[in-house]
Amino acid sequence: MQHALFIYGTLMPGLRLEAEMHGARFVGAAQVPGRLVDVGRYPGLLHGEGQVTGEVYEVDDAHLARLDAVEDMVPGHRAASQYWREEVTVVGGPLHGQRVQTYVYNCPTEDCTPIGHGDYRRYIREVGRES
Repeated sequence: MQHALFIYGTLMPGLRLEAEMHGARFVGAAQVPGRLVDVGRYPGLLHGEGQVTGEVYEVDDAHLARLDAVEDMVPGHRAASQYWREEVTVVGGPLHGQRVQTYVYNCPTEDCTPIGHGDYRRYIREVGRES
C-alpha cells in the first residue's frame, strides 16, 4: 500500500536524514496546519495556529515502518513514542485539501524554541545551524 507522507525537517533533501527518504517518490510542496519548535537537532510539529512548510512523498508500507523507527514511534504505544504519526489535511500548495500523514512531536516542549514562520530550512539558515 502507498501512503502520502508530509515531511518538514531533517528528512528533507539536503538535510541530515535525507538518505532515509531514498526510494520515496516526491509528490509536491505543501503546508499543513500547526506550528514548529526546535527540539535540538531537529524540529517538532505541534498542533496549533499557523502553518508548517514541507514536502509530500509517497512511501510504501515497508518504508513507512522504517521511518516510524527513525522517528522513534512505537506503533500502538503513543506514550513511549517521541513522535506520533497522524493524518492531517494540506492547507497550502498544489496539494491543498489532500489528506496526508505526518509525524507530530509527542514530548514536552516547555524548553523548546518556537519556529514562528514554520519553515525549518529557513530557520536553520537564520540561526546558522547545519542539519
